[in-house]
Amino acid sequence: MAKRLQVYETPAITVTFDPNACRHSGVCLMALPKVFDLRRKRWIRPELESADAVSQAVARCPSGALQYYRNASTDPSVGKQIARAMLMNRLFMESDAAASRSARARAAAEAIRHAGGYRWVGIYDVLPTEISAVGWTGEAPPAHPRFLRTQGLAGAAADEGTTVVANDVERDPRHLSVQEGMRAEMVVPVIDSFTRQVVGTLDVASEREGGFGEDDRALLEACARVIGRLWK
Repeated sequence: MAKRLQVYETPAITVTFDPNACRHSGVCLMALPKVFDLRRKRWIRPELESADAVSQAVARCPSGALQYYRNASTDPSVGKQIARAMLMNRLFMESDAAASRSARARAAAEAIRHAGGYRWVGIYDVLPTEISAVGWTGEAPPAHPRFLRTQGLAGAAADEGTTVVANDVERDPRHLSVQEGMRAEMVVPVIDSFTRQVVGTLDVASEREGGFGEDDRALLEACARVIGRLWK
């Protein structure tokens, strides 16, 4: 079962620990035993050493389970990085939860919608001849819960294996409406890490023309990589 990301903050440095990635090498415990001590309930206490010493110890973590961020309280971009790490961890947990596949997909879609402030988010299966909705979140179900694999922006993303963006859906002949009133849509393919085949899509819609930029693309492509666990 996936575990929640742990966050330990001080004014000078924030340390995060992802238990799902840890390989228990013990490097952190040996590097700074005052900061990293498994005998404590709050086992990481970055305030007990200098920010420089903590960052150097964290950088030695061989698995990447430990990460550090400097000046999170004063730099908005750092806050966004931490929020993104927390979202990826939540998606990992939702995708791995003890629930039905559709329930896990709905929970993952809601996490993405909330984090990005999106109007509608859907997760779809890409099958040999059709594309079928697995889970979604927003004001209503998808207008087309099942459609031919050759149709829509999702069909294009599945065929090309790349992200497709239509920031004015009325000008894109490939568009197949997911929700009434949506003016922009981005579809990200979910690619199996072993076969490199497209197994699903992450479909996000906005009521605003020009609603998606490069930051959205980077975020949603990262999300698509994590929710690939839904196809395991």
